[in-house]
Amino acid sequence: MDARSEDLHVVNRVKALLGEEGYAQAFAPIEEASGLPNAAYWSPEWLALERERVFQRSWVFAGAEAEIPEPGDMKPVEIAGAPLIIIRDQEGAVRCVHNVCRHRGARLLREPCNRSSITCPYHAWNYGLDGRLRARPHFSGPDKIDRFENGGGEKLDLVAARAETWNGCIFVNLSGDAEALEDWLAPLLRRTKGYDLSSIRWAGKLDFEVRANWKLVYENYMEGYHVFALHPKLLKFAPMNVRWSGEWDAHVFYNDYVFPELQEGRGDSLPHYPGLSEDDARRGLWSLCFPHFAVEVFPDQFTVLVSYPVAPDLTREELHIFLIGEAAICDEHRNAREAVFSMWDDLNREDLGVLELLQQGRLSPAYDGGRLSPHWEGPTHQFGRLLIEKIIST
Repeated sequence: MDARSEDLHVVNRVKALLGEEGYAQAFAPIEEASGLPNAAYWSPEWLALERERVFQRSWVFAGAEAEIPEPGDMKPVEIAGAPLIIIRDQEGAVRCVHNVCRHRGARLLREPCNRSSITCPYHAWNYGLDGRLRARPHFSGPDKIDRFENGGGEKLDLVAARAETWNGCIFVNLSGDAEALEDWLAPLLRRTKGYDLSSIRWAGKLDFEVRANWKLVYENYMEGYHVFALHPKLLKFAPMNVRWSGEWDAHVFYNDYVFPELQEGRGDSLPHYPGLSEDDARRGLWSLCFPHFAVEVFPDQFTVLVSYPVAPDLTREELHIFLIGEAAICDEHRNAREAVFSMWDDLNREDLGVLELLQQGRLSPAYDGGRLSPHWEGPTHQFGRLLIEKIIST
Protein backbone atom coordinates (compact mmCIF):
# COMPACT_ATOMS: atom_id res chain seq x y z
CA MET A 1 0.00 0.00 0.00
CA ASP A 2 1.51 3.33 -1.06
CA ALA A 3 1.49 6.40 1.23
CA ARG A 4 -1.52 8.01 -0.43
CA SER A 5 -3.58 4.81 -0.24
CA GLU A 6 -2.58 4.33 3.41
CA ASP A 7 -3.65 7.90 4.29
CA LEU A 8 -7.02 7.35 2.61
CA HIS A 9 -7.39 4.04 4.43
CA VAL A 10 -6.80 5.76 7.81
CA VAL A 11 -9.31 8.52 7.01
CA ASN A 12 -11.90 5.91 6.07
CA ARG A 13 -11.25 4.00 9.32
CA VAL A 14 -11.70 7.19 11.32
CA LYS A 15 -14.95 8.06 9.55
CA ALA A 16 -16.23 4.51 9.96
CA LEU A 17 -15.58 4.59 13.72
CA LEU A 18 -16.89 8.11 14.34
CA GLY A 19 -19.58 8.22 11.66
CA GLU A 20 -19.72 10.91 9.01
CA GLU A 21 -21.66 13.25 11.33
CA GLY A 22 -19.34 12.64 14.26
CA TYR A 23 -16.32 13.31 12.09
CA ALA A 24 -17.85 16.53 10.78
CA GLN A 25 -18.68 17.72 14.32
CA ALA A 26 -14.98 17.85 15.17
CA PHE A 27 -14.47 20.49 12.47
CA ALA A 28 -17.70 22.47 12.96
CA PRO A 29 -17.67 25.96 14.55
CA ILE A 30 -17.93 25.81 18.34
CA GLU A 31 -21.45 27.31 18.25
CA GLU A 32 -22.64 24.31 16.24
CA ALA A 33 -20.30 21.59 17.46
CA SER A 34 -20.57 18.77 19.93
CA GLY A 35 -17.89 16.62 21.52
CA LEU A 36 -16.30 13.53 20.03
CA PRO A 37 -18.67 10.58 19.46
CA ASN A 38 -18.94 7.85 22.08
CA ALA A 39 -16.81 5.44 20.03
CA ALA A 40 -13.79 7.66 20.64
CA TYR A 41 -14.09 6.80 24.35
CA TRP A 42 -15.11 3.13 24.21
CA SER A 43 -13.73 1.60 21.02
CA PRO A 44 -10.58 -0.57 21.37
CA GLU A 45 -9.92 0.05 17.66
CA TRP A 46 -10.00 3.81 18.24
CA LEU A 47 -7.56 3.48 21.14
CA ALA A 48 -5.26 1.44 18.89
CA LEU A 49 -5.32 4.31 16.38
CA GLU A 50 -4.46 6.80 19.13
CA ARG A 51 -1.52 4.70 20.31
CA GLU A 52 -0.16 4.10 16.83
CA ARG A 53 -0.86 7.44 15.18
CA VAL A 54 -0.62 9.86 18.12
CA PHE A 55 1.39 8.59 21.09
CA GLN A 56 4.01 6.65 19.12
CA ARG A 57 4.65 9.62 16.81
CA SER A 58 4.77 12.31 19.53
CA TRP A 59 6.97 13.25 22.44
CA VAL A 60 5.68 11.50 25.56
CA PHE A 61 6.71 12.23 29.15
CA ALA A 62 8.34 9.08 30.58
CA GLY A 63 9.30 10.21 34.07
CA ALA A 64 11.68 12.40 36.05
CA GLU A 65 15.46 12.14 35.93
CA ALA A 66 15.41 12.15 39.73
CA GLU A 67 13.70 8.74 39.62
CA ILE A 68 16.91 7.27 38.17
CA PRO A 69 19.62 9.42 39.80
CA GLU A 70 22.52 6.92 39.89
CA PRO A 71 24.33 4.92 37.18
CA GLY A 72 22.59 1.55 36.88
CA ASP A 73 19.20 2.90 37.98
CA MET A 74 16.37 1.58 35.80
CA LYS A 75 12.64 2.19 35.64
CA PRO A 76 10.19 0.14 33.53
CA VAL A 77 7.48 2.22 31.87
CA GLU A 78 4.77 1.59 29.30
CA ILE A 79 4.07 4.08 26.52
CA ALA A 80 1.52 3.60 23.74
CA GLY A 81 1.23 -0.04 24.77
CA ALA A 82 4.99 -0.62 24.40
CA PRO A 83 6.99 -1.79 27.44
CA LEU A 84 10.18 0.27 27.83
CA ILE A 85 13.06 0.71 30.28
CA ILE A 86 14.46 4.12 31.20
CA ILE A 87 18.13 3.69 32.19
CA ARG A 88 20.87 5.82 33.69
CA ASP A 89 24.03 4.40 32.07
CA GLN A 90 27.54 4.26 33.52
CA GLU A 91 28.41 7.66 32.02
CA GLY A 92 25.32 9.25 33.61
CA ALA A 93 23.36 9.60 30.37
CA VAL A 94 19.66 8.72 30.17
CA ARG A 95 18.78 5.97 27.71
CA CYS A 96 15.60 4.19 26.72
CA VAL A 97 15.32 0.63 25.37
CA HIS A 98 12.37 -1.60 24.63
CA ASN A 99 11.71 -3.87 27.60
CA VAL A 100 11.76 -7.12 25.64
CA CYS A 101 14.48 -9.73 25.15
CA ARG A 102 15.65 -10.23 21.56
CA HIS A 103 15.63 -14.02 22.02
CA ARG A 104 12.07 -15.13 22.88
CA GLY A 105 10.45 -11.83 23.72
CA ALA A 106 10.26 -12.06 27.51
CA ARG A 107 9.76 -8.81 29.38
CA LEU A 108 13.09 -8.08 31.02
CA LEU A 109 12.22 -5.84 33.95
CA ARG A 110 9.14 -5.55 36.15
CA GLU A 111 10.21 -3.17 38.93
CA PRO A 112 12.61 -0.23 39.31
CA CYS A 113 16.08 -1.38 40.37
CA ASN A 114 19.80 -0.64 40.22
CA ARG A 115 21.95 -3.13 38.31
CA SER A 116 25.19 -3.18 36.36
CA SER A 117 23.52 -5.05 33.49
CA ILE A 118 20.17 -6.47 32.37
CA THR A 119 19.60 -10.23 32.44
CA CYS A 120 16.61 -11.91 30.84
CA PRO A 121 14.71 -14.02 33.41
CA TYR A 122 14.01 -16.72 30.81
CA HIS A 123 17.35 -17.84 29.30
CA ALA A 124 19.71 -15.38 31.03
CA TRP A 125 20.76 -13.43 27.97
CA ASN A 126 22.73 -10.52 29.41
CA TYR A 127 22.77 -6.93 28.12
CA GLY A 128 24.82 -3.90 29.11
CA LEU A 129 23.32 -0.61 30.24
CA ASP A 130 23.81 0.56 26.64
CA GLY A 131 21.46 -2.20 25.47
CA ARG A 132 24.17 -4.22 23.75
CA LEU A 133 24.19 -7.99 24.10
CA ARG A 134 27.06 -9.19 26.32
CA ALA A 135 26.50 -12.92 26.73
CA ARG A 136 24.11 -15.80 25.99
CA PRO A 137 24.83 -18.95 28.00
CA HIS A 138 24.33 -22.42 26.47
CA PHE A 139 22.92 -20.99 23.23
CA SER A 140 25.53 -22.81 21.14
CA GLY A 141 25.51 -25.94 23.29
CA PRO A 142 26.00 -27.15 26.90
CA ASP A 143 28.65 -25.35 28.92
CA LYS A 144 29.23 -22.76 26.21
CA ILE A 145 28.83 -19.04 26.73
CA ASP A 146 28.78 -16.80 23.67
CA ARG A 147 30.39 -13.49 24.62
CA PHE A 148 30.14 -10.24 22.69
CA GLU A 149 32.75 -7.52 23.09
CA ASN A 150 30.93 -4.96 20.96
CA GLY A 151 27.35 -6.18 21.13
CA GLY A 152 25.46 -8.53 18.88
CA GLY A 153 24.35 -6.09 16.21
CA GLU A 154 20.92 -4.82 15.24
CA LYS A 155 19.23 -8.23 15.43
CA LEU A 156 20.56 -9.13 18.89
CA ASP A 157 21.02 -5.89 20.84
CA LEU A 158 18.04 -4.37 22.66
CA VAL A 159 16.02 -2.02 20.48
CA ALA A 160 16.65 1.59 21.47
CA ALA A 161 14.00 4.30 21.61
CA ARG A 162 14.68 8.00 21.14
CA ALA A 163 14.95 9.71 24.52
CA GLU A 164 15.83 13.27 25.54
CA THR A 165 15.77 15.26 28.75
CA TRP A 166 14.74 18.80 29.64
CA ASN A 167 15.11 20.34 33.11
CA GLY A 168 14.84 16.99 34.86
CA CYS A 169 12.02 15.64 32.67
CA ILE A 170 12.51 12.58 30.43
CA PHE A 171 10.73 12.39 27.08
CA VAL A 172 10.50 9.48 24.65
CA ASN A 173 9.52 9.41 20.97
CA LEU A 174 8.87 5.84 19.82
CA SER A 175 8.71 6.54 16.09
CA GLY A 176 11.98 8.45 16.24
CA ASP A 177 10.81 11.13 13.81
CA ALA A 178 9.08 13.73 15.97
CA GLU A 179 10.30 17.32 15.72
CA ALA A 180 13.20 18.43 17.92
CA LEU A 181 12.16 18.45 21.56
CA GLU A 182 13.05 22.13 21.98
CA ASP A 183 10.80 23.00 19.03
CA TRP A 184 7.95 20.94 20.46
CA LEU A 185 8.28 22.74 23.81
CA ALA A 186 8.74 26.18 22.25
CA PRO A 187 5.11 27.42 22.55
CA LEU A 188 5.12 26.48 26.25
CA LEU A 189 8.46 28.19 26.84
CA ARG A 190 7.28 31.39 25.15
CA ARG A 191 4.41 31.60 27.64
CA THR A 192 6.63 30.91 30.65
CA LYS A 193 9.63 33.11 29.77
CA GLY A 194 9.29 34.99 33.08
CA TYR A 195 10.04 31.77 35.00
CA ASP A 196 13.52 30.31 35.42
CA LEU A 197 12.55 26.71 34.72
CA SER A 198 16.15 25.56 35.13
CA SER A 199 15.58 26.01 38.88
CA ILE A 200 12.91 23.29 39.21
CA ARG A 201 13.70 20.23 41.34
CA TRP A 202 11.66 17.02 41.50
CA ALA A 203 10.00 16.53 44.91
CA GLY A 204 8.01 13.36 44.20
CA LYS A 205 4.86 12.14 42.49
CA LEU A 206 1.28 11.02 43.06
CA ASP A 207 -0.28 8.05 41.23
CA PHE A 208 -3.94 7.59 40.37
CA GLU A 209 -6.07 5.01 38.60
CA VAL A 210 -8.81 6.73 36.62
CA ARG A 211 -11.73 4.61 35.47
CA ALA A 212 -12.30 6.76 32.44
CA ASN A 213 -10.83 7.45 29.02
CA TRP A 214 -7.58 9.40 28.96
CA LYS A 215 -9.12 12.19 26.85
CA LEU A 216 -11.69 12.97 29.52
CA VAL A 217 -8.84 13.74 31.92
CA TYR A 218 -7.55 16.47 29.60
CA GLU A 219 -10.94 17.76 28.50
CA ASN A 220 -11.69 18.31 32.18
CA TYR A 221 -8.20 19.73 32.81
CA MET A 222 -8.53 22.39 30.11
CA GLU A 223 -11.88 23.92 31.01
CA GLY A 224 -12.51 26.05 34.08
CA TYR A 225 -16.28 25.84 33.73
CA HIS A 226 -16.62 23.02 36.29
CA VAL A 227 -14.57 24.70 39.04
CA PHE A 228 -17.56 26.33 40.75
CA ALA A 229 -19.32 22.95 41.01
CA LEU A 230 -16.47 20.61 42.03
CA HIS A 231 -13.58 22.52 43.60
CA PRO A 232 -14.59 24.75 46.56
CA LYS A 233 -11.02 25.50 47.71
CA LEU A 234 -9.82 26.21 44.19
CA LEU A 235 -12.85 28.46 43.59
CA LYS A 236 -11.97 30.48 46.70
CA PHE A 237 -8.35 30.72 45.50
CA ALA A 238 -9.28 31.79 41.95
CA PRO A 239 -12.98 32.75 41.53
CA MET A 240 -14.85 32.34 38.26
CA ASN A 241 -14.54 36.05 37.47
CA VAL A 242 -10.73 35.80 37.10
CA ARG A 243 -10.98 32.86 34.70
CA TRP A 244 -11.18 32.67 30.92
CA SER A 245 -11.37 29.87 28.38
CA GLY A 246 -7.71 29.68 27.39
CA GLU A 247 -6.39 29.25 23.86
CA TRP A 248 -4.22 27.05 21.65
CA ASP A 249 -0.83 28.20 20.38
CA ALA A 250 0.00 25.63 17.68
CA HIS A 251 -0.12 22.26 19.51
CA VAL A 252 0.03 23.81 23.02
CA PHE A 253 -3.02 24.86 25.06
CA TYR A 254 -2.51 27.78 27.45
CA ASN A 255 -4.59 29.28 30.24
CA ASP A 256 -3.87 31.41 33.28
CA TYR A 257 -5.30 33.65 35.98
CA VAL A 258 -3.96 36.17 38.49
CA PHE A 259 -5.23 35.12 41.91
CA PRO A 260 -6.08 37.49 44.77
CA GLU A 261 -3.65 36.06 47.35
CA LEU A 262 -1.35 33.13 48.07
CA GLN A 263 -2.83 29.97 49.56
CA GLU A 264 -1.51 26.91 51.37
CA GLY A 265 -0.08 24.57 48.76
CA ARG A 266 -0.05 27.37 46.17
CA GLY A 267 2.78 29.77 46.85
CA ASP A 268 2.37 30.59 50.52
CA SER A 269 5.57 29.23 52.11
CA LEU A 270 7.94 27.55 49.64
CA PRO A 271 10.70 29.35 47.69
CA HIS A 272 9.53 31.13 44.53
CA TYR A 273 11.11 31.36 41.10
CA PRO A 274 13.79 34.08 41.21
CA GLY A 275 12.98 37.47 39.73
CA LEU A 276 9.23 37.05 39.16
CA SER A 277 7.22 40.07 38.10
CA GLU A 278 4.47 41.29 40.42
CA ASP A 279 1.77 39.59 38.34
CA ASP A 280 3.71 36.33 37.88
CA ALA A 281 4.18 36.19 41.66
CA ARG A 282 0.37 35.83 41.86
CA ARG A 283 -0.25 33.89 38.65
CA GLY A 284 -1.40 30.34 38.11
CA LEU A 285 -0.97 29.05 34.58
CA TRP A 286 -1.57 25.70 32.99
CA SER A 287 -0.72 24.26 29.62
CA LEU A 288 -1.05 21.06 27.64
CA CYS A 289 1.59 20.12 25.09
CA PHE A 290 -0.43 17.79 22.88
CA PRO A 291 -1.01 14.95 23.36
CA HIS A 292 -0.40 14.52 27.10
CA PHE A 293 2.29 16.70 28.72
CA ALA A 294 0.24 18.97 30.98
CA VAL A 295 1.90 21.41 33.38
CA GLU A 296 0.66 23.76 36.09
CA VAL A 297 2.92 26.61 37.13
CA PHE A 298 2.54 28.56 40.35
CA PRO A 299 5.13 30.92 41.88
CA ASP A 300 6.54 28.03 43.90
CA GLN A 301 6.14 24.98 41.66
CA PHE A 302 6.05 23.26 38.29
CA THR A 303 3.63 20.33 38.42
CA VAL A 304 3.35 17.83 35.57
CA LEU A 305 0.11 15.90 34.99
CA VAL A 306 0.35 13.01 32.55
CA SER A 307 -2.21 10.36 31.65
CA TYR A 308 -1.37 7.06 30.00
CA PRO A 309 -4.23 5.13 28.35
CA VAL A 310 -4.40 1.54 29.60
CA ALA A 311 -7.78 0.62 28.10
CA PRO A 312 -10.64 2.65 26.60
CA ASP A 313 -12.12 3.04 30.08
CA LEU A 314 -8.94 2.94 32.19
CA THR A 315 -6.17 5.51 32.56
CA ARG A 316 -3.00 5.60 34.63
CA GLU A 317 -2.34 9.12 35.83
CA GLU A 318 0.80 10.58 37.39
CA LEU A 319 1.37 13.97 39.00
CA HIS A 320 5.06 14.88 39.20
CA ILE A 321 5.70 17.82 41.51
CA PHE A 322 8.76 19.99 40.93
CA LEU A 323 9.63 22.76 43.38
CA ILE A 324 12.00 25.71 43.10
CA GLY A 325 15.66 25.29 44.07
CA GLU A 326 17.48 22.77 46.24
CA ALA A 327 16.22 24.37 49.46
CA ALA A 328 12.62 23.52 48.61
CA ILE A 329 13.33 19.78 48.75
CA CYS A 330 15.27 19.91 52.03
CA ASP A 331 13.95 18.94 55.49
CA GLU A 332 13.24 22.52 56.56
CA HIS A 333 10.40 22.73 54.03
CA ARG A 334 8.92 19.28 54.67
CA ASN A 335 5.60 20.57 56.03
CA ALA A 336 5.19 23.03 53.17
CA ARG A 337 5.93 20.25 50.66
CA GLU A 338 3.36 18.02 52.30
CA ALA A 339 0.82 20.81 51.93
CA VAL A 340 1.51 20.96 48.18
CA PHE A 341 1.09 17.19 47.80
CA SER A 342 -2.08 17.25 49.90
CA MET A 343 -3.52 20.08 47.82
CA TRP A 344 -2.94 18.20 44.55
CA ASP A 345 -4.22 14.92 45.95
CA ASP A 346 -7.43 16.51 47.22
CA LEU A 347 -7.98 18.49 44.01
CA ASN A 348 -7.44 15.50 41.75
CA ARG A 349 -9.70 13.23 43.77
CA GLU A 350 -12.51 15.78 43.48
CA ASP A 351 -12.46 15.07 39.73
CA LEU A 352 -12.16 11.26 39.73
CA GLY A 353 -15.79 10.42 40.46
CA VAL A 354 -17.10 12.80 37.81
CA LEU A 355 -14.66 11.46 35.22
CA GLU A 356 -16.05 7.99 35.86
CA LEU A 357 -19.60 9.30 35.42
CA LEU A 358 -18.61 10.94 32.13
CA GLN A 359 -17.20 7.63 30.92
CA GLN A 360 -20.34 5.74 31.89
CA GLY A 361 -22.53 8.34 30.18
CA ARG A 362 -20.80 7.62 26.89
CA LEU A 363 -22.33 4.15 26.87
CA SER A 364 -25.76 5.71 26.38
CA PRO A 365 -27.23 5.92 22.85
CA ALA A 366 -28.99 9.08 24.07
CA TYR A 367 -25.68 10.92 24.35
CA ASP A 368 -24.66 12.50 21.04
CA GLY A 369 -21.58 14.47 22.06
CA GLY A 370 -23.44 17.12 24.04
CA ARG A 371 -23.56 20.88 23.59
CA LEU A 372 -20.38 22.82 24.18
CA SER A 373 -20.19 26.24 25.81
CA PRO A 374 -18.76 28.75 23.30
CA HIS A 375 -17.52 30.79 26.26
CA TRP A 376 -15.64 28.01 28.06
CA GLU A 377 -15.15 24.95 25.87
CA GLY A 378 -13.66 26.14 22.59
CA PRO A 379 -10.19 24.77 23.53
CA THR A 380 -11.74 21.45 24.54
CA HIS A 381 -13.38 21.25 21.12
CA GLN A 382 -10.04 22.06 19.49
CA PHE A 383 -8.41 19.19 21.41
CA GLY A 384 -10.70 16.70 19.63
CA ARG A 385 -9.91 18.31 16.30
CA LEU A 386 -6.15 18.10 16.92
CA LEU A 387 -6.51 14.44 17.85
CA ILE A 388 -8.23 13.58 14.58
CA GLU A 389 -5.80 15.68 12.55
CA LYS A 390 -2.85 13.85 14.13
CA ILE A 391 -4.40 10.45 13.45
CA ILE A 392 -5.05 11.17 9.76
CA SER A 393 -1.82 13.10 9.11
CA THR A 394 1.03 11.54 7.16
